[in-house]
Amino acid sequence: MTSRMDNAAAPRPPLLLALALWGWETGLFPWALALGALLEAIRFSKQRFELRQEDFVRLWNFTALLFLGAALYLFLAREGLGTVGAIVTTASPATRLEEMRRISQTVVALFRWLPFVLYPFLLAQALSRTTTLPWATFSFRSKTSDPSAGPRAGPDWAVGRVHTGYVYFAVVLFASSASADHSRLYLPMLLGVMSWALWPWRSPRYPAPVWIGMFLMLLAGALLAQRGLEGLRQTWLSLETRLFQGVGQARFDQIRGATALGAVGRLKQSGRIVLRIRTDDGVAPGLLREAAFNRFRANIWGTSHREFQSVGLPLEGHVWRLAAAPGQGPLITIARYTSRGEAPLALPGDALSIRDLPALDVETNYLAAARMQEGPPLAIYTVEHGAGGGFDGPPEPEDTDLDSMNGPDAEAIARTARELGLAGRTPEAAVAAVERHFATAFDYTRWQGPVVSRTNTSALSRFLLESRAGHCEYFATATALLLRVAGVPTRYAVGFSPGERRGDQWLARGRDAHAWCLAYIDGRWRDVDTTPGIWREREASGAGPFERLGDWFSQAWYRVAVWRQRGGNWRIFVFTAGVLALSWLAWRQIRGSRWRRTRERPMIASERPPARPGLDSEFYAVTRHLEKRHGPRPGHQTLRAWVRGLAPPGSQAASDSLEEAVGLHYRLRFDPRGLPETDRRRLRALAIELTDIEGDSARRGRSAKDAAMPAESLR
Repeated sequence: MTSRMDNAAAPRPPLLLALALWGWETGLFPWALALGALLEAIRFSKQRFELRQEDFVRLWNFTALLFLGAALYLFLAREGLGTVGAIVTTASPATRLEEMRRISQTVVALFRWLPFVLYPFLLAQALSRTTTLPWATFSFRSKTSDPSAGPRAGPDWAVGRVHTGYVYFAVVLFASSASADHSRLYLPMLLGVMSWALWPWRSPRYPAPVWIGMFLMLLAGALLAQRGLEGLRQTWLSLETRLFQGVGQARFDQIRGATALGAVGRLKQSGRIVLRIRTDDGVAPGLLREAAFNRFRANIWGTSHREFQSVGLPLEGHVWRLAAAPGQGPLITIARYTSRGEAPLALPGDALSIRDLPALDVETNYLAAARMQEGPPLAIYTVEHGAGGGFDGPPEPEDTDLDSMNGPDAEAIARTARELGLAGRTPEAAVAAVERHFATAFDYTRWQGPVVSRTNTSALSRFLLESRAGHCEYFATATALLLRVAGVPTRYAVGFSPGERRGDQWLARGRDAHAWCLAYIDGRWRDVDTTPGIWREREASGAGPFERLGDWFSQAWYRVAVWRQRGGNWRIFVFTAGVLALSWLAWRQIRGSRWRRTRERPMIASERPPARPGLDSEFYAVTRHLEKRHGPRPGHQTLRAWVRGLAPPGSQAASDSLEEAVGLHYRLRFDPRGLPETDRRRLRALAIELTDIEGDSARRGRSAKDAAMPAESLR
C-alpha cells in the first residue's frame, strides 16, 4: 500500500459521495454537492500549480488558524463564557451536568463543521501536482522556514507520507456521524461509501464475490448491533428517568404542572445568576412567582389547570395586559435568558401588565403562571404592579382539599392543627398562629439529610414532628395544609426571592429559588411566607470560592447580549474581526511563496516513479557484474546467501563492503521508512567500489590464464 500511495496515480477516495452523505445528515446538502463537484471537476482539469513543501506548511498553518477561529466563534455564539462561569461557581451536580451538556453540544457542532474548515487545504492540494505529503508538514517540531538551512532530519514518525484525500475522507464521514438523529438508511450508506473507498485496495488473492459477501455480512452485523445499541439506550433512558427524575431541572416545570418536594432544594445548590432586576424606587422586589400548584399527593404538588391561554395581541409598544384594573403602579424591570425563545415569566403577585417584551405570545393559566413564546435570547421586560393587580383564578375545591394526603401526612397535619387550635379560627388568626409557630419552634436547614425509610412516616411528618428543621418547601407545604384545616383556601407557589444588591441591580441566583404559600383572605390571594428569615444568610454561606469570577464572566456576557439586542450586531462584528485577523495571519504565512501555474504534461519513462520502492537501487549494477562473472543466481538462494558465496577470496574488506551493500539494498527495498539520503550515498559509493573490485579481479584472472598458455598459442 505504501508504494501505491506514493504513486501519483493511486486510487482516489470517493469524496463526492462522502460529502453528499455529510450534507444529507447535517442539512447542508446543496453546499456539500457544490464542494464535491468542485473537487471532481479539478480531476479533469490539466491546470496545476507548483507548490513547494514550505507552501503546504503555510497552508496548514492557515487551516489551523481557521479551525481556532471557528472554535472561538462557536464558543462565543453559544454563551460559552456563561457556561464556563456556571461550571466553576455552581455547587449543584445537576447544574454542572447541564452546563457540561451544553459544552458537548458546542464540540459536536464544531465537528460537524470540520469539512468546511479543512476544505481550503484539500482544494489547494488538489490544484497541485502532489498527491501525498510528508508527515512533517503537519508537525510543529519538524518545520523549518529557512530554505538555506539544508535538509534536517526529523523524527522517525515524520519520514513517511500521508494521502490527505483519505484523511479528509475519514474526517467527512466522522462529521456526518456527529448527529443524534440518523435515519435507518444512514448506516447502510455509510458502509457503502467506505466499501467504495476500500475496494481498489482489496487483495487480489480473493475474488470479487468473496469481498461482496463480506460486505453484506458486515452490513447485517452492523444493523443488528445498531438495533441492540438502540435498545440498550432506551433501557438506560428509562432507568435514568426513574432514578434521576427531576435532577436536571434548571427551573420549575410549568408544562407538566407538578413539582416534588426537593426540586427547589436542588436549584438552591446553584450560585448562577438567573434574574437581574431593577426597581424604580430602589426597594427590593419581593417575591417573584413563576408557578403555583393546588393539589398535594405523596410529596408532589400538582395543578388541576395545566392549560395555558394566550393573553391576546399586545398593545402598542409590546404591552401585555394581565389584569383588568387600570392604574399607574411601580415598575420592575427583569432580565433573564430564554431557552429557544421560551421561558417562564417571574412576576410579582399584583402584576398589572408587562411592557417592552418583544415576544410572539404571552400565555397564562388559571393559577397565575405566565410564560413567553418565541422571545429573544435575552428577555428584558418591565412589569407594572400595584393595587388591583394579579390574575389568579378564584378558589376551587382543590384549594381546600385535605383528603388526598397519605396517612403519615394527614396524621401530622391533624396533630399540629390541634396543637395550634386552628379549627374555627378566622383566616387572619389562623395565619398569625401558623407564622408564630414556625418562627419560634422551627429552624432552617439548607438540605434534609438521608433518613431511614419507615412505613409510618413521611418527609413532611418528620419535618413537623421530629426534626423541626427544613428549607422553604417544607415550610410552604406545611403552611398551606395547616391553613386548609382552618378553612382557608391555599396554594403552593414557587419562584424567586431576590435579596442581593449589585449596583443598581438586584440579583436572583439559583440559591434564591423560594417556595411560599398563597392564602385567599378578604377576597384576594395573599403571600404567606413562614420560612425563617435566616434562610438567605444560610444559603449565601454556601457560595463557592470562585463565584466572583463566575459573576464577572456572567456580567460581561450579559453586557454583550444587551448591546447586541439593542442594535449592535455582534455576530457581524466578531465575524469581521475574525476574518481580518485570519487574513492578516494567513498573509504572513503565504507571503514570499511563489506559486507557478503549469500545464500538466505526460511524464516520460525516466520521470515515472518506480512501481515498487528500491527498483532503482545501485546494487543491481553489482549483481549484474557478479552474474557475468559467476553465472546467474540460483532461484532457491536468497540474494544475501548467493553474494556471500561469491565474495572475493582473501579480501576481508571486499567481503565486508559486499555485506554492507546488501544490507543497505534490503533497507531500500523493504523498509517502510525508506533509506535516508546519507545511507543512499553510501550505497552508491559501495556499488562503485565493488564494481571496480570485480573488474580488477576479472582482469587479473585473464592475465594469469594468458601466462599459463603456450607461447605458440599466443601468436
